[in-house]
Amino acid sequence: MIETEARVLQVEPGFAWVEPRPHSPCGQCDPVNGCRSLQLARMFSLRQPRFRVLDPLGVLPGEQVNIAVPESGMLRSAALLYAGPVLALLGGAMLAAPAGELAAVAGGVLALLLALWFVRGYSRRLAGDVRFQPHVASRVSPHQLSMEFVGTCRSRS
Repeated sequence: MIETEARVLQVEPGFAWVEPRPHSPCGQCDPVNGCRSLQLARMFSLRQPRFRVLDPLGVLPGEQVNIAVPESGMLRSAALLYAGPVLALLGGAMLAAPAGELAAVAGGVLALLLALWFVRGYSRRLAGDVRFQPHVASRVSPHQLSMEFVGTCRSRS
């Protein structure tokens, strides 16, 4: 499970709207502004992120909670969204390459569009599956401090 802390903003029957706790800079790059990846995230963020998650615990607005996402779902989604279309693009281009350069481009684009259509349909089927949805895993005690220790900056590797 991949977990992060969040604050509950609003509740609905069976669901909670949460706002993830912003990550602090690790101090390896720039202690004031944070690392490059944090700066990029702030640059493209137009508003505070809000997410609808499953709420099996019945939390209340204002509570601090731990949100968990199954790791297998994240890995499957990443492979489906990134590797699938790229492999389809390359495969379509390679299969059509003997017919010429224009055919290779057309074959690659056609295979990419078919892969994206498949990804869209598959993701719609998985959207209703609770095994792949984020959920409230536990409440965070107000006296408990979350201390994150990062030995090395992940953006440098």
